Amino acid sequence: MKTEQIISNPTAAYAIGTTDGTDWKLGYPLTVAGCLIMRCTRGHAEITINSRKFSIHPGKMAFLVFDMVAVPVKISDDFIGKFIALDFDAAQNIFFLVTSNRFWDYIYKYPIFKINNSLNGIVGKWFEVLDWITDHCSEQSAEKALRNETENFMLVMAEQVESHLGQLGTDPPKNRAWVMIYEFLGLLNRYYAHHHTVSFYANKLNITPNYLNIIATRNLGITAKEQINLQLTLVAKMLLNTTDLTVKEIAERLHYDDPSYLCRIFRKQTGLPPIQYRNSQKQ
Repeated sequence: MKTEQIISNPTAAYAIGTTDGTDWKLGYPLTVAGCLIMRCTRGHAEITINSRKFSIHPGKMAFLVFDMVAVPVKISDDFIGKFIALDFDAAQNIFFLVTSNRFWDYIYKYPIFKINNSLNGIVGKWFEVLDWITDHCSEQSAEKALRNETENFMLVMAEQVESHLGQLGTDPPKNRAWVMIYEFLGLLNRYYAHHHTVSFYANKLNITPNYLNIIATRNLGITAKEQINLQLTLVAKMLLNTTDLTVKEIAERLHYDDPSYLCRIFRKQTGLPPIQYRNSQKQ
């Protein structure tokens, strides 16, 4: 992201800024350490997220999380986006605070969504408050204030989503296993290209591979190994959609010595071999 206009008083956990997209590399994933909340104020951009194409323009927001594969494919010359970026630990605090499973389901289904008219002005004022905090507070005070503002904003947004769905209710509090799963997803986002085994991530978390598979199944609905394969498939789909790399070159980029093994994983996840998938996207 463009950094010339970013924050007066940057903090380790939060970054407030403006981007025109010139530092986004088209066809390559955006780096999201924890999560990124962005409001488009001018122009438009097209972004594929987990191989689904989304458009962002004024009146829309993006909520990108570290385990999403978000790839910009087109940016208008007049694009402007206002954002707050959270590091992994700050994002994890948000995930633990907002207990609404329906909200997170909505975000993962619609990572770029339209803000209704009644909220659009409020969201704009919220970003103005964040700007004021970074311009007028010390670094220590700014981090506390930004954390409070972001947590309050997320709680309100979660309630608005539930109210919109007509399903306002109480979700159970998240336990330690849930938090550990998000640590696993964060590690996977960092290391997927080089490490494909459950044991690598279990060792990072100081737990056994069997326990990681158990809590992954309970919280994600699939095993840790299946989640690793899903992440690799999403990246492979992105490369097939946005580059001319051969299957062998994609396998090398993902550190597979045998391209046929990646092909088997890809076919199991998508029902198609990589080349057939690429051809189907061009039709």
